[in-house]
Amino acid sequence: MSLRLGLVRLKYEPGGGAEATLDLLARGLAGRGHKVTVIATAWQGQPPAGVRVRQVAASGRGARRLLGFAQAAGETARELGLQVWLSLERTPGAPVLRAGDGVHAAWLERRRPYEGFLKRLSFGLNPLHRAFLDLERRALTHPDLRLVIANSQLVAEELQRFYGLGPERVRVIRNPVDQARLDPARDPAVRLAARAELGLGEGQPALLFLGSGFERKGLAFAIRALAKLPEVRLLVAGRDRAAPYQRLAQRLGVAGRVDFLGGRSDAPRLIAACDGLVLPTIYDPCANACLEALHLGRPVATTLANGASELVRPGVNGTLVADPSDSAELARACQAILDLGWPVAAQLPPAELWLDQVERVLAQAAAISA
Repeated sequence: MSLRLGLVRLKYEPGGGAEATLDLLARGLAGRGHKVTVIATAWQGQPPAGVRVRQVAASGRGARRLLGFAQAAGETARELGLQVWLSLERTPGAPVLRAGDGVHAAWLERRRPYEGFLKRLSFGLNPLHRAFLDLERRALTHPDLRLVIANSQLVAEELQRFYGLGPERVRVIRNPVDQARLDPARDPAVRLAARAELGLGEGQPALLFLGSGFERKGLAFAIRALAKLPEVRLLVAGRDRAAPYQRLAQRLGVAGRVDFLGGRSDAPRLIAACDGLVLPTIYDPCANACLEALHLGRPVATTLANGASELVRPGVNGTLVADPSDSAELARACQAILDLGWPVAAQLPPAELWLDQVERVLAQAAAISA
């Protein structure tokens, strides 16, 4: 049955994990005959065929912008007369929420051990944190909420712990992998060309750190671990301020073995060039970088605070650490994935199966609301 449905996201910019998910959703659902409207402040580039973009205004910055967008998006969704709409943001009134960004209350809790007193104090005072927590609470307790999609069991448990949402309201649907985008990087010629471009010598071990938001993703931890891994190169791809991490690498004497590549649109080539992925994240609902690396047969070293860890089998396709700030433990984990070699085995849901699951949730929510 064709549905008039909406998808809500603050903005679409190619390159991010959430944006890739939005693109897959919009393209896939429109391709299955649904009438899809994306509600956003902006969509960079050409929307997928059959997808309408309804732009809404959200003035200001930071907390004001978040709160303004949530209100405007909700009002617009109701004006459009949609049968059901799914928000990829914390939008009060959405019948379906996808908690792809995790639970903000859980993120603050996990972050506390790594911050000083003043930073911890700021969590309760910072207007941005307050806005996130307010929207999250209102969205997850709103009477119009029907179902929540969690992209890992980790997030499902946090939804239960912080907001009392049990299995009857939460569906665990892990992030998909875009096989059409990734599979060309399996060609050995792609690896050879990418390594030559990156200046990686034959047989030189290389690890990839892939992700924007360097503090949360644990780049400082990765650089400290690198100091205990002679000869290993670390490639860093993502959008954030590199200067503090360049200085850290300089202090530790590893600056010559850390390459800051900036934001890149060729993640599959970078994964193919390297021998493993390291993501010592403080908190990640389900890191797409890990899923993509596993799909391409590269072992992963990450933390138990990453929902993608649920797909890592230690000693088979990766290694897990409990405390990313323990540089000795993280260095051992990195060496372990280098010793594993590649390709490694991993079973990941293709995009079509993922889309089937999301489509069923939308149909169920539409039936409940009818």
